[in-house]
Amino acid sequence: MKAPFACRGLCAAALLLACVPAQATRPMVVDDASIEAPGNCQLESWTQRSAGQVEYWAVPACNFGGAWRSWELGAGLGRVKPDGPGGAYRSGVLQAKTVFRPLQTNGWGIGLSIANQFRQGAGVGGDLSVLVPVSLSRLDDRLLLHANLGWLRAHADHKSDVFWAGGAEWAARPRLTLTLEAYGTGRGHALAQAGVRVTLVPDRIALDAGIGRRIGGGERYATVGLTFAGPVFR
Repeated sequence: MKAPFACRGLCAAALLLACVPAQATRPMVVDDASIEAPGNCQLESWTQRSAGQVEYWAVPACNFGGAWRSWELGAGLGRVKPDGPGGAYRSGVLQAKTVFRPLQTNGWGIGLSIANQFRQGAGVGGDLSVLVPVSLSRLDDRLLLHANLGWLRAHADHKSDVFWAGGAEWAARPRLTLTLEAYGTGRGHALAQAGVRVTLVPDRIALDAGIGRRIGGGERYATVGLTFAGPVFR
């Protein structure tokens, strides 16, 4: 559901998308047009290292079923530790996601995600984002393509911006998936990421890793995560 996931200079879009719990399965930043089945939950946990800081995140998300069966709701917490003397601080995210057309094998889907990410000491008036994910399945789900277009309102400078993302997942082996994507903002901050996901227990536990950098050189980061999923409210 990720990375989500904050608006801090160059990595505004990257950190926002990396930390939101509605992303396509980690390590991807781009979101997909799917939600958990009614009664199911997933927990995404990861650490991300970039120039000048390290982050730790845990983001659970659930489809509670019943009257809310068409929505996936998430709430997560993170700890950000800058390398400098400023000290660590906490961050959080609240998110709701639905799909208008569920993604099916060899078909396409579209959804909507709304999220608010906030920082310790700044109240709940955080960075608000609205995102429309579109996904396409080919080769019996061995190839998944995703495209995102969204809007972001940053709390720190009270400015709005558009952000975008596009990516692909390739099932190279039954338990090995390779990912490639690019994402950024309308102001020109664009990044690219390559990743790998290894399924340890089918539909339950997956390990992932990714590396990314600013397109054109500069900012770099690396991330490692673990995802747990399964029925909870059944």
